[in-house]
Amino acid sequence: MKAWLLIFLACTCLVARADEGLATEEARQLERDRLTKARQQLEEQYNQAITRCYQAFDVNSCRLQARDRRIDANNVLRKEEISFNKLERQIQTEEAKKKLADRTSEAELQRLEAERAERVAASKERAEVNAQKQTDHTLQGSKRGEYEQKQREAAQRRADLEKKIRERSKEPAAPLPVPAQ
Repeated sequence: MKAWLLIFLACTCLVARADEGLATEEARQLERDRLTKARQQLEEQYNQAITRCYQAFDVNSCRLQARDRRIDANNVLRKEEISFNKLERQIQTEEAKKKLADRTSEAELQRLEAERAERVAASKERAEVNAQKQTDHTLQGSKRGEYEQKQREAAQRRADLEKKIRERSKEPAAPLPVPAQ
């Protein structure tokens, strides 16, 4: 009974100590090991108490008392583990936030600015190419008139050629006979 009371008091003192300073990885590892050892001790003491109960006359009552003591000590230990796990999660969250901040640090911002400058330069180059294409298209529109003029001249030459052919004095040759079927 005294052993269980001492374990209970030690656990409550350690819970208060756990909240104070577990900032370093070594301290957290020590706390993790301490909690594991406390759980193992709790199980060993329970097994020893059960062994003693079988040597006593009132086995059932002794076993129930040992089980109740185990449950009480287990609850205290579980509270410690929960507070330690909460602290671990908070530390992991802070580390994740630091990593995120590091990723968006000065170097990252400079890299992003350089990429942005490259995109702006590429955009200006595309705009210049588009302007040149627009100018070429406009000039092609003025060349369209030249093209249409050449087409009219070609049509005129064809018409003159047909007229010359018609004006010839010679009669055209007789058509070929139609093939027999």
